[in-house]
Amino acid sequence: MEPKYLTVLADCCQKIFAEMTRTEAVKVSIKRDERLREMYAVAQVAPYEDFPKKVTGKFIMGFPDERLAVVVAAAIAEHLDLPLPRHFDHQASELLNEFMNMVVGHTITGWDKMGFRISFSPPTSVRNVNIRDAAFGGQEAYMIVLDLGMEQLVFTVTYTDANREQLRRRILVVDDSSIIRGILSKNLIEAGFTVEVAEDGEVAMDKHQTFRPHLTVMDLNMPNIGGLDAMQEICRRDRQAKFIVLTSTARRDEELIARSLNVLSYVVKPVQMQEFLTIVREALE
Repeated sequence: MEPKYLTVLADCCQKIFAEMTRTEAVKVSIKRDERLREMYAVAQVAPYEDFPKKVTGKFIMGFPDERLAVVVAAAIAEHLDLPLPRHFDHQASELLNEFMNMVVGHTITGWDKMGFRISFSPPTSVRNVNIRDAAFGGQEAYMIVLDLGMEQLVFTVTYTDANREQLRRRILVVDDSSIIRGILSKNLIEAGFTVEVAEDGEVAMDKHQTFRPHLTVMDLNMPNIGGLDAMQEICRRDRQAKFIVLTSTARRDEELIARSLNVLSYVVKPVQMQEFLTIVREALE
């Protein structure tokens, strides 16, 4: 998403918040891919799409706990001369939805003048939002952070371009170590790839059928079903499957078997990340 659109959103967040709560933000910042927290106790969510339906996303206003949501809702109620909510109930939810509706409405009005024409659905309250879930996330995520002094109010806008998404390469990372899976997937995502993970060969075989990766990064030594057995079964189902092998050993028998399974390269642990990313890009070429 272009910075000029984010600037409009940030300005609208700050202006509407000040008008409806009589509270000025100490500081407003725009961040990309820096999720201050993964979970929100409650969030107001408004999906949007452009008119050619090539771009989709969501506006999300997240609260780390219900207490802050009630505080903001109460400030809005006081401004509107309404009874103050004491708990996160239907009234609090409606007040926050109205606030969110105004922020999004003013934002898309500004975007429309700049040539980015979208429509949005009315915001709804959602509890226990994991911002990393596909249901709430997007290929790009940007955060507008209103620093209120002791608290922070976070607006997130996600953005998925269907044309660009078709060009993204899908990579399946298979390793029984959650640390290795996390490190590799984080760096691959930052490098622009779409990533799924699996903790063993059995899960990898199932995910390969549904995810259809362009490349699978496969550990060899795993519980349940190991890497070699998983690659053999995947190749039986998909002759175009391609692999990079992760290994901490260099056994001759494993190498001979792997050569018949579309293995393009070997990466010896511990992984050197820049070298690994170069090997991945070369494999996909």
